[in-house]
Amino acid sequence: MPNKYQVLLFDLDGTVADTDEMIVQTMNILYDLYRDGKRSPREEIYYFSGPPIYDTLNKEFPGCDMEFMHNEFRRVSVELYPKTVTAYPHAKETLISLKNKGYKLGIVTNKIHSSTLLCLKIIGLEGIFDSLVCYDDVSNPKPHGEPILKAANELGASDLSKVLYIGDNKTDLDAANNAGVDCALISWGPRVLDKNLKPSFTIASFEELERRLS
Repeated sequence: MPNKYQVLLFDLDGTVADTDEMIVQTMNILYDLYRDGKRSPREEIYYFSGPPIYDTLNKEFPGCDMEFMHNEFRRVSVELYPKTVTAYPHAKETLISLKNKGYKLGIVTNKIHSSTLLCLKIIGLEGIFDSLVCYDDVSNPKPHGEPILKAANELGASDLSKVLYIGDNKTDLDAANNAGVDCALISWGPRVLDKNLKPSFTIASFEELERRLS
C-alpha cells in the first residue's frame, strides 16, 4: 500500500508505550486502600487499557467519589511512571524514520493531556508527534470519532482515506470506524484481540508497520 496514507495517528497506552505494569501496580494500591484489598486479576487489569479511566474507576469502585478516585489514580500512578513505563521495542526509531519519510504523526488517547506529556517524556518521545489529542481535549473521548477527527484536522488531513489510526483494542477500532478512517491493530501487548474484530490489517511489530507503509 505505498503512499496510501499521509497521516498516522497512534493510541498511546498498549500501542506506543508499555504502561501495563504501571496500571496493574496503581490499581492494586487503590484496591488495598479503597476496596479492602480485593484485587482484580492482573489478566483482567490488562484490559483496563483503552476505555477512559473514569469509566474503569466507576466500575471498580462503585459508590466512591469519582473525582477523588481519579485524583488518587493520578497521585499513585505518577510515582510509578519512571519505574514501570517504557516504549515498545523499535518504537522510537520507527517513528523517527516514518516522520523523516514525510508522514504526519499524532497521538489520540484517552489519557489526560498532562499524563500523556509525562509518558512521552519518560519514554523519550517528546517532540516527535505533531498533534496530541487527549481525553480532556475533546467533548467525546474514544470510542467516539471526535478525537481522531480533531487530530486529523490539526494535521491538515482533508481526505480521511489518507489517515490511518493504529491501536490495540476494540475501543480504538470503534473510534476509527466512527471517524471513518482505516485502523491497524497491533498484537505485541498482553491483550488478546477478539477474532471478530475487523481492522484494515494487524501488525506484530513496529518494523512490520514501517514495511507495510514503505
